[in-house]
Amino acid sequence: MSVYAKWWIFGPLIGLLTLASIRCELFENNLFDTYATGEWPTVTCAPSDMIYRSADGRCNDLDLPAMGMAGMRMGRNIQPDYSWQDTDNLLNPNPRDVSKELLTRTDGIREVPFLNYLAASWIQFMIHDWFEHGNRDHSDPIAVPVDGDDTHNSGDGTMPIGRTPADPTKNPSDGRPASFLNENTAWWDGSQIYGSNQAKQNELRTFQDGKMILVNGRLPMDAQSGLPITGFNKNWWVGLEMLHTLFVKEHNAIADMLKQSYPNWTDERLFQTARLINSAEMAKIHTVDWTPAILKNFTLREAMFANWRGLLPMWVPRLGDPATDGIMGGDKDLANVPFSLTEEFTAVYRMHPLLRDSLEVRNYASDAVVGNSLLQAHSFAGAAQLTSQHGLTNLFYSFGRTHPGLLELNNYPQMLQNFTREPGVAMTDLGAVDIIRDRERGIPRYNEFRRQIGLNPIKDFTDITPNTAMAEKLRQIYNNDIEAIDVMIGSYAEGYRPPGYGFGETSFQIFIAMASRRLLADRFFTDDYRAEIYTQQGLDWIDNVTFTRVLLRHMPELSTRLAKVENGFFPWDEENEWFELKVRK
Repeated sequence: MSVYAKWWIFGPLIGLLTLASIRCELFENNLFDTYATGEWPTVTCAPSDMIYRSADGRCNDLDLPAMGMAGMRMGRNIQPDYSWQDTDNLLNPNPRDVSKELLTRTDGIREVPFLNYLAASWIQFMIHDWFEHGNRDHSDPIAVPVDGDDTHNSGDGTMPIGRTPADPTKNPSDGRPASFLNENTAWWDGSQIYGSNQAKQNELRTFQDGKMILVNGRLPMDAQSGLPITGFNKNWWVGLEMLHTLFVKEHNAIADMLKQSYPNWTDERLFQTARLINSAEMAKIHTVDWTPAILKNFTLREAMFANWRGLLPMWVPRLGDPATDGIMGGDKDLANVPFSLTEEFTAVYRMHPLLRDSLEVRNYASDAVVGNSLLQAHSFAGAAQLTSQHGLTNLFYSFGRTHPGLLELNNYPQMLQNFTREPGVAMTDLGAVDIIRDRERGIPRYNEFRRQIGLNPIKDFTDITPNTAMAEKLRQIYNNDIEAIDVMIGSYAEGYRPPGYGFGETSFQIFIAMASRRLLADRFFTDDYRAEIYTQQGLDWIDNVTFTRVLLRHMPELSTRLAKVENGFFPWDEENEWFELKVRK
């Protein structure tokens, strides 16, 4: 198969060098700033911003203080000339038809055998730290035609979809493609639990001993909405409730550790330093636990560890190159382009097929099934209800014993295709919405997307998958036009994947660039990843952390169940066949 690369077949060393070479090419060719010279807003830095992460992300970069802060534009990984919205084909082919034919689960969920369900909640937990396009604009909705008897018919033969809010800071006559704002901070700073503005952050703090608010070990609740009070609580379900609670607990544990080491520190210093440590801890877990779990390939595993702390033992003198030394504590590198998260990064992280339509709840002590909950039942306010009923320990155990869905066609959660928050209101198909979002935001279709990021285009529908029946189905839906395939659909269809990969080459190409860039561009992971900022105790805490250790720190009763679980995102009902990521001394 000549379309898709096979970098992994040459062994770990050549594979790692190939990945490093691809990253360099992507940094050179696929990072684009959506601000013109002089357009970046001016912001003021406080003295505390020199040593702590600010609430809204400002002053992370001291040369361009607005970079990465909440309310700034999303960047791009493709050339501006290919970022224009194709208005004439916004509804071609009809996204509702594409969703019904190519996303619907027809024979139940198909599962990822080597992954547990915590991996599904983890990626949404991360996404809510990275980007959010804001509340949709329903003043002039996109009217998707539907059949008269379609349950998604709003009464006029259409399914209305609110638009992504326009960027009010952009001059519409400047001759450039549309841009969109990121409501969250773009930095890997834990904003999903700390908030993206000072008022929200203050709401979450006790202002005593550096801690965050918990009520009887649970997140505080908004009585009116039934949702927790946390940094970001949109699209809420029990998987998010579990992880938000866990890492607020972890913040408080870090604050306790710092208080013991530095009893004279103020609440502010304890809080801000604990936030630095906790944010780096989450970034590490994503890099060296979650990623090698969903991309279960030896070469990739080594590459992700190299990203974090390098290939060489810690006693070997540093060579000054992230490929050998690792990114953490090295030099900041923006690749000559201001940092932002990108629309293309958003597009490849559409991973809704990971979600199940129902969850078996198990008792951690006996392994007995004690309940079954539908996705719609444990979403939004139902998340707190399920947590109250069964407790966090049983839910974490249940997720550890459950598999997520494969990122493939015809494996999309039924609840999300038939989504409604209000009785009597027509349903919305979020699969169709996912397709619309890419088209609306100027994401090229699959083949052009691949060309733009340095990959080979497919020449026929049979190139994308060995499943000939699926290839013909794609051909029919897309009217035999391979240039019309949507990025999300093409990415799910990819059947030629590296061994153990939970997603295909197209998504992985963006991942290669942005996984490293999120670390390299952040001074708190590079120039300021040092004891003077984090404390030596904080750096040691991060070095020693794994996801499994975090779980056991707060739920020691799971120690027997996790005794053989070296990567907490692998299934808990079998011995992990991989290593425990140890600190290299």
